[in-house]
Amino acid sequence: MASRCTLKGFLALTMLAAVVACSSLPQGPRDLLDERTGATVTVVGAPITFVRQPNGQPSKDFLTLVAIQKDDAGKYTQLLLLYRWSTYFVPVSSSPQDHGEELLIDIDGHSIELQPLHGLPAGLPRPKDLFVPETTEAAMRAYVTDLETMRLIATSHELTLRLPQESLNDQFLLWQDSRPALAQFVKQLSGS
Repeated sequence: MASRCTLKGFLALTMLAAVVACSSLPQGPRDLLDERTGATVTVVGAPITFVRQPNGQPSKDFLTLVAIQKDDAGKYTQLLLLYRWSTYFVPVSSSPQDHGEELLIDIDGHSIELQPLHGLPAGLPRPKDLFVPETTEAAMRAYVTDLETMRLIATSHELTLRLPQESLNDQFLLWQDSRPALAQFVKQLSGS
């Protein structure tokens, strides 16, 4: 009788460990079809979010980075979508035409400079599918990149973002680290 209880306890513990292990794995990338254009957009399983708290300010500024790949009839484009938002949102232009938002990604002591597109690409999925923050308005930008840059971000040890055109050129530090989801995204798209 004692061995049966021990076995049941062991099995229950094993099942619990399996559930915890599965829940800690990053969500996989999703393929979303735009029925209007026929383009397929592959979206990373989870975004990476960065935070900056200006000196003496009660508010926090956030940058959310979302990796996508757009397949438009066999023409593949890798993009990083950037959402800027705040706990106390002060309206920021959400139109890339108003002013550029150069993005500097600092990876392990090296900087990668990205320039925004003049507008968001057509045929993108719903904002909810692209992890657009629901709590506040967000200024949005899109940057063309490549899988190698995404791989560098995913495997980095030190990772920060900067918006150098701002008077406050402070770094945005990792707040929600989803680099494992980005690594999974890159692995799936590169076939390795």
